[in-house]
Amino acid sequence: MSNSTATLYAAQVKIYPSYQSGFFRKIRWSVLFFLLGIYYLIPFIRWERGGGLPNQAVLFDLPNRKFYLFDIVVWPQEIFLLTFLLILMAVGLFFMTSLAGRVFCGYMCFQTVWTDLFLAVERLFEGSRNRRMKLDREGWSLGKGLRKAGKHLAWLMIGAATGGAFVFYFADAPTLLGRYLDGSASFAAWFTLIFLTLTTYVMAGFAREQVCIYMCPYARFQGAMFDQDTLVIAYDEQRGEPRQANRRQRSDGVPGHCIDCGACVRVCPTGIDIRDGQQYQCITCAACIDACDAVMDRMKLPRGLVRYTSLRELAGLPTRLLRPRVAVYGAILLLMAGGIAWNLATQAPVDLNVLRARKPLYITRSDGSIQNNYTVRVLNMTSRPQHYALTAEGLDHAHLTVAASSNGGLNVEPGEALPFTVYLAQAAGSGQPGPQPITFHLRATDPAGGSDVYQSVFMRP
Repeated sequence: MSNSTATLYAAQVKIYPSYQSGFFRKIRWSVLFFLLGIYYLIPFIRWERGGGLPNQAVLFDLPNRKFYLFDIVVWPQEIFLLTFLLILMAVGLFFMTSLAGRVFCGYMCFQTVWTDLFLAVERLFEGSRNRRMKLDREGWSLGKGLRKAGKHLAWLMIGAATGGAFVFYFADAPTLLGRYLDGSASFAAWFTLIFLTLTTYVMAGFAREQVCIYMCPYARFQGAMFDQDTLVIAYDEQRGEPRQANRRQRSDGVPGHCIDCGACVRVCPTGIDIRDGQQYQCITCAACIDACDAVMDRMKLPRGLVRYTSLRELAGLPTRLLRPRVAVYGAILLLMAGGIAWNLATQAPVDLNVLRARKPLYITRSDGSIQNNYTVRVLNMTSRPQHYALTAEGLDHAHLTVAASSNGGLNVEPGEALPFTVYLAQAAGSGQPGPQPITFHLRATDPAGGSDVYQSVFMRP
């Protein structure tokens, strides 16, 4: 019996991806700067709304339960839009995957974007792939310590900027930045900043490909959305084989175009060999395409040995981009996006909600009239104070009174949702026994303030 102990998990082997310039690397840099620019700068964009409302362009105001997106204000009763937005994003991901595999992972995923940024910092302090590997093998020295310290300090600064930018979306950014600098920020703000700083530092600095391979569930089920026409990164085996490193004529025929240089493996951020076929670790970043194309250029051979293609094309058939699953995903995407846009475009400037008191169901007054009590909640979704008139229709010989109001009106400041107590009484001998349907009408004296209706009931003995 062997004394060796078997393990179910392989030890992590650090990957040292080399940098490769090229067409797809330029696209990835452009996407990186665009996405990071949006993320870091949007909280500081000002947007004048008037009426005392926040002037931050994008603000998720959790204490007041309002989301501000430029001219759009999402209120608590519209939280269903968040559900539809999440579903829209999921369908959009399915649509992209059915067309071009894990292209989202390779270009737009936050893990990819920040890992690319951290790798750029690592190259700045420690040099090329070979120099980084040599540095890690060397013993500790002053030079190595300074390089490592500079790298980790820069990583922590990026992590702090990342965590701070996230918090700025939930509070006024310049004000919160000042509180961070003078130390007066709240515990929640400091905790979120420190937590996101450390998670960014660990995930982009150390975990890297481990997140894509082991932690991300998308890597496991994305293959279910692939078919023979999905564009993936693949190695053209018919053209590349047999491999011949020194390009000499083989006895069994002309060697393939692959010279077995390993460039495609060295640049891969997840450490796979694309020549082994489709693998779930591939994030479709196209670094191997740029590397192989550079080698083909030096060998004066046609590009495309490793390329975006489909299994159908590799089999000699044309790729079909428009097919049933793509059409279905696209249709769902358009319908949901159109529905959300329509809802936001037709958003009413005022919202009325009426709750009838149940204890007691009704009150018989001294003059014999029957009174019902209601709580009326009015939400002013405009940027100016509004005065509203409330009426009840569908009830004969009825009189409506608003508590604590001299003129029967309702005054609501911009962005406020105020409750009002309303008494509705019907004269004695009027109406039918039991519940009677009524309609409350709310109208602003300013036409821009809008109007709303609410269906309720009036209870009689």
